[in-house]
Amino acid sequence: GGVIRLTEAETALLAALARRPGEVLSREDLRAEATEAASARTVDVQMTRLRRKIEDDPKYPRFLRTVRGSGYVLMLD
Repeated sequence: GGVIRLTEAETALLAALARRPGEVLSREDLRAEATEAASARTVDVQMTRLRRKIEDDPKYPRFLRTVRGSGYVLMLD
């Protein structure tokens, strides 16, 4: 694959998840760690964009998973 270009916000979001792989982080956790000014909704939007860039099938993510009612988790194989 080629180079994947991430925005500053996407990079921060991915970095926050990567610091704690396998651990569920709430939108608030991610907002605090990754995107200071963003709303919880903004976290969802950035996650959608990030999935489009790094997942083979963004609808069924392998790495960036949603934990319903809790937040997001980075799963490593």
